[in-house]
Amino acid sequence: MQCSLDRLIAPSFYKVHNSIEDYTHFWLCGGRGSTKSSFVSVEIILGIMKNADTNAVVLRKVGAYLKDSVFSQLEWAIEKLGVSDMWDIKASVPEIVYKKTGQKILFRGADKVQKLKSTKVTHGYIRYIWYEELDEFCGMKEIRSINQSMMRGGEKFTVFYSYNPPQNRRSWVNREVLKKRDD
Repeated sequence: MQCSLDRLIAPSFYKVHNSIEDYTHFWLCGGRGSTKSSFVSVEIILGIMKNADTNAVVLRKVGAYLKDSVFSQLEWAIEKLGVSDMWDIKASVPEIVYKKTGQKILFRGADKVQKLKSTKVTHGYIRYIWYEELDEFCGMKEIRSINQSMMRGGEKFTVFYSYNPPQNRRSWVNREVLKKRDD
């Protein structure tokens, strides 16, 4: 790339960056300004550029919020990495395409989870899944359903769950993050 990663990734995420190949699920909690979304967007762009058969799906519970949040965040990562000429950014769709291979970053709202089952890519498989504002989703049953639809046809998956810590200790996110998982 044309820039130093330590200028784009906060030190608090170095360990996570170095373990991307070792694990599947990454729960990233932090308030505004914690750089979790910046970190995830850089990882997705780099990952697609390194792995020619992979694509990404970026999700928010409400699709209307995609363009002004995660879509813009991925545009930022492309620009900061100095690779803008390698990507086709289609704001009207919204969709981002790696020109060299046709790999895609798709953006989906989970307003109607059943409609996500038909999400397909023409080349390779969906490796990267990013749930932004995870606490807005309805619970792990919904997340498992989406993951079952997205995580097929490949050997390695990377799922990012980014969220602000819910104030309610009984929130499903606060309970779920305490569970120990090997992956």
